[in-house]
Amino acid sequence: MLKLLETLKDSAESTFDSAASRVENVHRLISGYVGGQTRRLRGARRPEADPRDGQSPRSSQPRDASIYDVIRGVNREIGEFGTDVFEIIDDARTRRAIEKRGATKPGEDSERDS
Repeated sequence: MLKLLETLKDSAESTFDSAASRVENVHRLISGYVGGQTRRLRGARRPEADPRDGQSPRSSQPRDASIYDVIRGVNREIGEFGTDVFEIIDDARTRRAIEKRGATKPGEDSERDS
């Protein structure tokens, strides 16, 4: 029972850590968009963009992120969080299966009633 609780604690900790990272990434996406719109409205020129920050893959002209880019980024983060959760669940199941096999004494057949 103690190992089960420890597995649940570890799974919850990993899930919250992943969620915090994903929320941080979404926050950065949104604040980057809002900051770009604010600069545009104030008439400030945007510094030259590098490939990781707004460079259009189809052109050499830097471009401001559109709201659709932000939505795609948020969608990606949600998908990545879902993947993280599935991996955490799978790891917990694997860990529990290994613990159950380790709890069975060698030579004992787990299907005695067959």
